Amino acid sequence: MTLLGLELSDAGILVAGGKPARLLEVDGQKQESPGVAIPEKKRLVVGNSAASKAHLFPLQVINRFWDQLNTEPLKQTYRHAQNHAEIACTHLSHIWENIKMHGDEMIIAVPDYYDREQLGLILGMAQELSIPVNGFVSLPIAASFNPCPDAMLLHLDIHLHRFEIVYLRQDEHLTRENSVAVQEINLEQLYRGWVESIAEEFVRTTRFDPLHQAATEQELYSRLPAALEIFKSHSSFIFEISHGRHRYHTPLLWDLLKQKSEAVYDEIRRSIEKMRDAHEKNSLLIALQLTHRIARLPGLKDKLSEIDHCEIMELEPGAGALGVLRIWDQLGDRHSGNGASFFTSRPWRQAEPKVSQTIPYETSGKMRPTHLLYRDVAYPLSEKPLFMGCDPYPAGKGIYVQAQSSSVSKKHCTVHRDADRIILTDTSNQGTFVNDQRVDGSTTLELGQIVRLGTSGETFRLIACMETHET
Repeated sequence: MTLLGLELSDAGILVAGGKPARLLEVDGQKQESPGVAIPEKKRLVVGNSAASKAHLFPLQVINRFWDQLNTEPLKQTYRHAQNHAEIACTHLSHIWENIKMHGDEMIIAVPDYYDREQLGLILGMAQELSIPVNGFVSLPIAASFNPCPDAMLLHLDIHLHRFEIVYLRQDEHLTRENSVAVQEINLEQLYRGWVESIAEEFVRTTRFDPLHQAATEQELYSRLPAALEIFKSHSSFIFEISHGRHRYHTPLLWDLLKQKSEAVYDEIRRSIEKMRDAHEKNSLLIALQLTHRIARLPGLKDKLSEIDHCEIMELEPGAGALGVLRIWDQLGDRHSGNGASFFTSRPWRQAEPKVSQTIPYETSGKMRPTHLLYRDVAYPLSEKPLFMGCDPYPAGKGIYVQAQSSSVSKKHCTVHRDADRIILTDTSNQGTFVNDQRVDGSTTLELGQIVRLGTSGETFRLIACMETHET
């Protein structure tokens, strides 16, 4: 049995699999497949292919089939699209064809707003496509990884058509206590406002209107995610666009786009404060757990940091997909008859056990680690610190961790030899784990232990290489 974890969001479905678990390519070479479809004469185009021409054929675009999953007939039916469930089934089939070589059973992390009738529809689709689905887990439950004692833990997510805030109660189990979904706050609305602002700036500075032509409108939407990523670290940049033989460029300022998002961000902040007030948690620290979908919105974390007694944690991309693989064995009765169980709680540790920095290292009868194994390459350990992180290092200086995750720092941790001991020192904010126990400062490593950086799924094994005379 090889498990796959699927994270369901109409903003982009992600799938994790493999050992160590990693995000897979689900749609061409992309790790996310958005819930967008365009009916054509002979087929239904879905995912990134549909999104790449959604504004070329705006009247044909269907993008609410995951958000409003049901079997009611569409107002305008097509040969390959009679209802939302049929379209979702086509999208799921497209993803399954890309990932089925990586696993033979699936667990699905679903948004909190899904009801049991919709889960039944998903299960029916899976059976029709011969996809063995073992069960469902609430996405906020699956994505959570860091216990926050004495804090109110809130999970924040945003999809194409709604924003979600979920209160997770922490005791022996992590349990979904309450949730609010706001349809007026969504990615589609934000993207439209930002594209309109960019177009208005082009008209003001060049007299060229990118929204006047479908091709340039599509280009604006296609390039918007890259522009938003730039705005996370820069307040302005030059945006250039081509039309025919002409090229137009204009300086874009974040302050310009900020005007379109300010009201939305304020409403998100108010939703958090209302949730806190509703549960009378005013005196507690608020721990905000942000999915990658909402964390990549520029300026939002700055707005949320204005909330009193607030701590912000950014989840890695696909935290739900990766999470269901980590926790599946911890769940109780995972099967209910011939159906699939739906879990809205999981075992939880209030305080993350920490690795003591005074662990004795007994050399008698034990072999000392000599190398750190990462992706089939053994890195020698010496008195010089070996850096580990997502910053490329010169040969011999460190290990470049090839993780597409914000949970790995540029200089995440170091490992070095001190007499007869191998010492790991954590220098990150996201945490370093040894055999799934978080390191507090520094710790002594032993042969065979597994080191994990944050929640990235990237692991290292302590090994010993023998001399030829020892074999």
